[in-house]
Amino acid sequence: MIRFLDPDRLQQGYYSSIGTVLQRRDSSKESQSLRVFLRDLGPRWVSAPAALGKNRFGGGTEPLVWGEFSLYQSPTYLYLKEVEVKEDFLDLRRSASLLSSALRLYKMVSDAVLTAHESNRILVLLWSGLVLLRELCPKEAVELRFTWNLLHAIGTAPSLWNCVKCGARLTAGASWSPDGLLCGVCARQIRHGYANSAALNNIRASALLSHRDFIKWSRALVQSETEELDEHLKKLVTFFSDIR
Repeated sequence: MIRFLDPDRLQQGYYSSIGTVLQRRDSSKESQSLRVFLRDLGPRWVSAPAALGKNRFGGGTEPLVWGEFSLYQSPTYLYLKEVEVKEDFLDLRRSASLLSSALRLYKMVSDAVLTAHESNRILVLLWSGLVLLRELCPKEAVELRFTWNLLHAIGTAPSLWNCVKCGARLTAGASWSPDGLLCGVCARQIRHGYANSAALNNIRASALLSHRDFIKWSRALVQSETEELDEHLKKLVTFFSDIR
């Protein structure tokens, strides 16, 4: 069981909030420790007591499940009392590819958010990413969108419009560097990780379109475009190394 630091502990009493489980650890035969990501409360470690050696909360503590979590803060621990399942994203569990993609979103969020710090913007981002996967949007575009917006939420996203070195507007393509995108002049002969103007526009669309417009746009992508987005996604995820 995980003990809370005093500055992060809630006042003693009952709480209820919508959220999902980010991590789960089996503390003993009698309980589990869950890191739940909750609206207005942020990520919190809670103790989930078992009933006769079984998980009394059923599917409410499974990955990808969203629900209303009822909690009790004692003088020492935060306990899970009940979970009312609101959405189980069962369709994602039926596809190995979509399930793997969804779990990567959870892993990035788990690494990025701080326990006991309210992060509603990121919670909404996670929900939106799962919905887009369920809508069968290309997972490469969904993951790139999610990754850039998560980096943006924590203040480390590379600019998609200006050269990281000279500040020039990126109008004719760009090349990836460890610090961000470079214009043609600053990149000189670098072509590894190069995005031409069409690819750069697709990166921007992935990251910045509204939820509804993204669904329509991404469904029109052809295979070569999704494969190219996947290559740029591999460059983008390296920006998480600064926050781990």
